[in-house]
Amino acid sequence: MSIPAVEPPVAPGTPTSLRPGTKTSRLTGVIDDTGPGGSGIVIPLNAVDDAYVDWRMQDLDGWDSADLQEQAEAKVGEDGSWDAQNFYAGRIVTIEGLLTAPTYELREAAEYQLRQAVPPRRLIRLRIDEVVPKYVMGRRSGRLMVKPLDEVHSKFSVAILAPDFRKYGLNAVAEDLAVVQPALGLAPPWTPPITLPPRSGGTDTVTVTNVGQIATQPLVRLNGPGAGLAITNAATGLTLAYDLTLGATDYLLVDCHAGVALLNGVAPRSPAVGSAVTSRWVIAPGDNTLHLRGTATDPAMLATASVQFSPAWE
Repeated sequence: MSIPAVEPPVAPGTPTSLRPGTKTSRLTGVIDDTGPGGSGIVIPLNAVDDAYVDWRMQDLDGWDSADLQEQAEAKVGEDGSWDAQNFYAGRIVTIEGLLTAPTYELREAAEYQLRQAVPPRRLIRLRIDEVVPKYVMGRRSGRLMVKPLDEVHSKFSVAILAPDFRKYGLNAVAEDLAVVQPALGLAPPWTPPITLPPRSGGTDTVTVTNVGQIATQPLVRLNGPGAGLAITNAATGLTLAYDLTLGATDYLLVDCHAGVALLNGVAPRSPAVGSAVTSRWVIAPGDNTLHLRGTATDPAMLATASVQFSPAWE
């Protein structure tokens, strides 16, 4: 992506001949390895860390868009090709930059800290602070390159492979729904005038908004008591439905990104006949009207659902 040029910082007393003259980015961000099982290391981009090491990002490649895997097939014996569905590949983001440390020892420590913060076999978070800050989850891809320039300066380059190509907003959206109970009947004796309470249908509705520009896969939790719970997204016309009965303490956790539904977080369950494939049930860009329906099995409790997602960008 195109980045504006600014003068990179230099340590006090650095000879002019040693001052790198390459551009740096005004964008800030972090390489964040504080997730579960992580090293706890945070590398700031275009900022100074707790050890007074200044990390400057000079180039950012792959943040603009992920590659597409084309599936078109050549026609036999004639011009052109048969079009077919194409899919996004994993996103590779390459960060090149300059680190400036107060001392030789701190420069070397910072280099090893960078290696530890971007492991090859575990996902970490890369956040870039655009007008709307966004992040991807990725791991190191290929060689991490660090080249000392002098006692206190080093150039670095690290490629991060994000298997999920989407860039996500930091603020997740969460909404709750409930299967509305029909109103209870009136028990005799009746004393005129009799006023009947309004009866509700068996479906609750809520509208959620994905402020991004690409579909995002949510986390859905269906809570008992209830039977045959199903949730429909009117924006896509797809329904997630499960042919099972949930008790008062039961729940079904549907991870649309992973494409799996777990009863009480443990036992896998398949969608009912006619349901959408779990991974295809998405929150589209813009407004999405969600409908929850099912059969109430306990007049004292409502079957409910919660939907959580992060807005997504290409």
